[in-house]
Amino acid sequence: MDATTARRLDEIDRLFPPERLAKSKARWRALWHGQPPPDRQPFVYAPTFNYYDDVDPGERRLDKTLDECLLHGRVNDDFIPSVFPGCRQATLPNLFGAREVVMEDDYASDVLIHDPADIDRLPEPSAGPGTLARHWLDMQAWFVEATDGRLPVHVVDMQGPADVCGKLWSYDAFLVAAYENPEGYHRLMRRVTDAFVMFWTLQADLLGELFVGTHLFGWDWVPDDAGASVSADSLVMISPDFYREFFQPYIERIACALGGVTVHSCGNFAAVLPALCATPGLRGVNAGQMTLGDLVQAGVDRTKVISCGCGLEDLEAARAAIRKHGLLVDATLFGIWPQGPATGWTAAEWDEIRRRDERALRWAER
Repeated sequence: MDATTARRLDEIDRLFPPERLAKSKARWRALWHGQPPPDRQPFVYAPTFNYYDDVDPGERRLDKTLDECLLHGRVNDDFIPSVFPGCRQATLPNLFGAREVVMEDDYASDVLIHDPADIDRLPEPSAGPGTLARHWLDMQAWFVEATDGRLPVHVVDMQGPADVCGKLWSYDAFLVAAYENPEGYHRLMRRVTDAFVMFWTLQADLLGELFVGTHLFGWDWVPDDAGASVSADSLVMISPDFYREFFQPYIERIACALGGVTVHSCGNFAAVLPALCATPGLRGVNAGQMTLGDLVQAGVDRTKVISCGCGLEDLEAARAAIRKHGLLVDATLFGIWPQGPATGWTAAEWDEIRRRDERALRWAER
């Protein structure tokens, strides 16, 4: 470990003493076990950099993360210092040989399936040298080495089986195949689901006690019995009946293999939310764009952990919903940080940050 990293980690340890971490983890554990919080509602402030769209080498990601930890140490949220490696949408397609395609402002992958017969031509999934999976594993191992194991490391955001199949086959062809070639559809979904479990397990085995099993959100912490996290952005494209027949069996498969599952979708997936919540093994729902009010109106199951964002201006409405419906909410609060780089924040801006922090603490009280 270099001297600069060591000094920053020492400062993080000072800002996050064991008693602070223990209290925050107790709040998160109570949430995930469906119990009342021991003292207050857990919450975390949104990060200052883009955890998902920034594609960083390990050194740059660690540098950003250490800065983020130092910022959160000066406020009173329930952020647990840890490293989230990032997101590359070609990660699982690449396990089957799909080439990553770098576009102007996004990453994608080659389509490998042009005919149902191509499903059987896919190679066995590999996390060998040169693959994106190996890149992630090497990065995670480097994080541990570079910090002497002083920071936990998250699972990467590798997307979920349905969206990976949509990339391998194209979404239109993949979804139509559910009706025109259901046998091929299910064969591909089984293979990709098993690849998801394989790569999740490789990361968990590599990191051991340092493994944080969620990418929803990458700045969150979950206990080690929370199960897996799965992205399913294509929920916005389907009906409840389609979900039950063609998506649910594979979410259940992951839940069974990894001890439960939390499912994420971007966009408005209200139509399918009740069916999603009825899925055996589902532990939580993570919403990229839907608000807490949207989720309540759509019929979210109050026994599931609900992970969503909330602006500081919406705190009272969120508190009322949590109390009225007995919701288990993992809240990311937006609006704590001023605009512009943290290195340039003035004393007056830090005074405003502290006022906002005090407001959030009052909101979080039982």
